[in-house]
Amino acid sequence: MNEITAIATYLREVSLFRQLPAAALQTLVQQGELLTLAADAVVFWEGEASDAMYVIVAGEVRVFKRDEAGNEVEINHQKQGECFGELALLDSRPRSASIACLTACQLFKLEKRAFMNLLVQPATQSAAFSILSLLVERVRVITEKYFDEQLAQRVLQAEMEAERHRALAQLVAGVAHELNTPLGITNTAVDMIAKRVQQQKLAAAVQDNPGAQAVLAQMQEAAILARRNIERAHKLVENFKKISVNQLTVDRETMDLPTLVADIVELFKLNARQAQLQVVIHNDLPADQQLWTGYSGLLTQVLTNLLFNIERYAYPDQQGGRIAIGLRLAEQRKLPTFVLTVQDYGAGIAPADLPQIFTPFFTTGRSKGGTGLGLAIVHNIVTEALHGTIKVESKLGAGACFTITFPQEIE
Repeated sequence: MNEITAIATYLREVSLFRQLPAAALQTLVQQGELLTLAADAVVFWEGEASDAMYVIVAGEVRVFKRDEAGNEVEINHQKQGECFGELALLDSRPRSASIACLTACQLFKLEKRAFMNLLVQPATQSAAFSILSLLVERVRVITEKYFDEQLAQRVLQAEMEAERHRALAQLVAGVAHELNTPLGITNTAVDMIAKRVQQQKLAAAVQDNPGAQAVLAQMQEAAILARRNIERAHKLVENFKKISVNQLTVDRETMDLPTLVADIVELFKLNARQAQLQVVIHNDLPADQQLWTGYSGLLTQVLTNLLFNIERYAYPDQQGGRIAIGLRLAEQRKLPTFVLTVQDYGAGIAPADLPQIFTPFFTTGRSKGGTGLGLAIVHNIVTEALHGTIKVESKLGAGACFTITFPQEIE
C-alpha cells in the first residue's frame, strides 16, 4: 500500500471525509500534504492568517490562548482522528487560538486553495460540497455549544450573585439577633435612669441648688436622647432581620394582582401628595390572567420600599414628579410570569453606583437618613421568597426603571 492509499484509508475514518467516494478521497490526499512534527512544535499561532486545516494522523496536540499578561491558558487537547483549523476552508480570518504538539505528530494538511480546486472540478464538486455541508454543520454545533456555555456561565454568575446576597443577609440577620440582648439590657437600664431622674423627690431635693438643678436637667435630656436612639437602633435591628427572608413569616394566598398593586399605591398616597408625586398604574394583564398565588405582604414591602426610595432619591426636596407602575405577562423558563415595572423620571442613578445598589449598607443618602438596607431587602425578597428576578436600568437625569419578574403561582 503506497503512502497516498494509506493516508486515504486513514482519512476514511475521519467523520469529515467519511462520505467521500474513493476516487474523490484519493484526489483530496493528492491535494494535501503529510507533515511530521516533533513534540512542542507549534503548528500555528493565534492571530496568524488561516490558510489550511489539519487532521491528526498520529499524536496529540494542545489548544491554547494567551491572556492579557501573556500567560498561556490551555483550552483543549485533541488526539488522533480529530481535526482542527477547519474553518480556514470557509474564511481566511486570523486563527482564534494557538496549536502546539504535545507529542511527536503526523498531520495531514489541506490548504484552502486545494479545497477550492475540488469545488471547481466537475469530478470532485459533489465531494467538496459534502465536506462543505459537514463544515457548516460543525459551525452550527460550535455555535450552539458556545451559546450553551455562555448561558451556563450567566446562570452560574447569577447563582453566585444570589449566594453572595444570601450570605450577606444571613450575616446581617445573625448580627441583628446578637444585638437584641445588649440593646434590651441597655433599654431597661436607660428606662430605669429616666424614671429615677424624673422623680419629684429628686427634683425637690435640689430645688435650692441651681447647679444641681442644671445637672439634673442635663441628665433628663440625656435619658431622653438615649431612649430615642435606642428606639432608632431597635428599628435598625428589625430592618436587619427583614433582610433575611427566612426571618419573615407570611401566608400564601390567591389574590387579584392589579387590585393588590392599587391598594399598595393607596397606602403611599399621603406621601405622594406631600411630595407632589403622581403615581399611575398601567395594567396590561388579560382579564383572565390577573390572579396571583403568592405572598401579598412581601410584594407590599417590595413595592412600598421602591416607592419610598423614589420619593427620597429620584425626586428630592418634594419638587414633584411622576411614577409609572406597569403590569404585564411574560414567559420565563416556560413558566407563566408576571412582570412588574416601577419607572420614575427623576434624578437617575450614577453608573458607578448601579452595580452596588442591592448591596446591604450601600447608600448615597446617609445624610438623608438612608441605611442602605431598603433595596437589599427588596432584592432578597424578590429572589428568595418570590422566586423572581429584579434588575434596574437608569441614566443620570432621565430616571430609573426597576423590572421585577415573578411566577404567577409561587409554590
